[in-house]
This record gives sequence, C-alpha cells and structure tokens, in this order.
Amino acid sequence: MSDWTELCAADALPEGEAKGFTIDGLRLCAVNDGTGIFVVADLCTHGQAYLSDGYFDAEECVLECPLHGGLFSYRDGSPQGDPAEKPVRSFPIRVEGGRVMVQL
Repeated sequence: MSDWTELCAADALPEGEAKGFTIDGLRLCAVNDGTGIFVVADLCTHGQAYLSDGYFDAEECVLECPLHGGLFSYRDGSPQGDPAEKPVRSFPIRVEGGRVMVQL
C-alpha cells in the first residue's frame, strides 16, 4: 500500500452527496452518508460513466451509474444490481485534523 494522500477538507463533503475527485490521474468518488465517509473508484465497471454523476442512496448504501443504472455499494465497491457485475475498487480513508486522507 502507498502513503496516505489528502483528498479534501472533511467539510467539503456534505452529507447525502457523492463528489468526484482526481488524484494523480485516478478518478475517485467520495460520499458522506452521515455515518461516515467512503471512497471508491469513480468509474463504473460496466458502462464507463462516473458514479459521482449518478444517484446516491444512503438507505441502500449504493451509487447508481447514470448510464445504465448499475448499482455499487459505496462501502466496499461490490456490485449490487444489474448490469454491474464487477466491483469498483474501494479505498481506506481516515480523517485527520479536518482533512480526509485516502490510501491509494
């Protein structure tokens, strides 16, 4: 595993929203569901669309791809609904001094 990298200020992730970031050419999707902050790869493994542009559902803990409606758990990246079959990568995070750090 690599070193921890700063993603953003914790207050830059409003509760109930998904937000896309690019770090070192890697596109990430961060969500704050009110219970914690989670980070997964932002690119759908089925339709090649950004998950941060899709629907965020905190009750079901999923992100929906805006292209074909595939569902992914934002907690672990696992596929949760067709046509998604392959998981997206999830990343460890920690919050330090009001900053969200992600391990790439």
